[in-house]
Amino acid sequence: MPIYRIADLNVEINPKFKICRKRLENYAVKSNESGKTDIAISVSDDEIRERLRLSDNLSEQGAEDVLILSKFCNAVLDGFDGFFFHSSCLELDGEGYVFSAVSGTGKSTHTALWRRHFGNRVTMINDDKPVIRKCDGKFYAYGTPWMGKADIGTNTKAPVKAVYILQRAEENTAVRVLPSQVMKQLLEATVIDVERSRMEKLLELLDEFFKETPLFLLGCNMDESAVMTAYNAANGG
Repeated sequence: MPIYRIADLNVEINPKFKICRKRLENYAVKSNESGKTDIAISVSDDEIRERLRLSDNLSEQGAEDVLILSKFCNAVLDGFDGFFFHSSCLELDGEGYVFSAVSGTGKSTHTALWRRHFGNRVTMINDDKPVIRKCDGKFYAYGTPWMGKADIGTNTKAPVKAVYILQRAEENTAVRVLPSQVMKQLLEATVIDVERSRMEKLLELLDEFFKETPLFLLGCNMDESAVMTAYNAANGG
């Protein structure tokens, strides 16, 4: 079965449909070079049919893709100190900056401003669905094969410097907040299973993550000056 290296984990997946095989291509490793399998994911025909029953706007290929992503995120949360975080995430000078917001607010537009402002110093980690994972005592943002409609991202990682909850505003402001002040937005940005044990694990990880990672409420007018407002907040400017 094919092996993919995602978030520093060897993930065994054998998709039925082309859309997911194509998505995973850049994460493939040779089976004789991969070492042990950390996560094995399979999706049954019954699971695809049930997913289609719950959603009118998915094809069979789309249903499989959603199920694989969900199973991967749950496995990372269950056993590998990681969680999915709906956001646009970039690396600048070896550090990760993570921008989350409800769809349509402009997080991709904001990270595009970073690319314009800093040029080739910026690498996009993932424009929609990165994974944040604790490894060797540090939290890293990882690229994943699931990159949103624009399909922007890289198979890379960076230690997280700061997280921003983005909102539209006439003036650019960055105010440091506690997780409890924006908990609704944080939970909406994660994949949350109904099982209580998984929710407890997620909350523990979020608590640990934000004890060492600054969290900002970023008011942003989508002008390029918003970039330095965000950057300075995280870097003492």
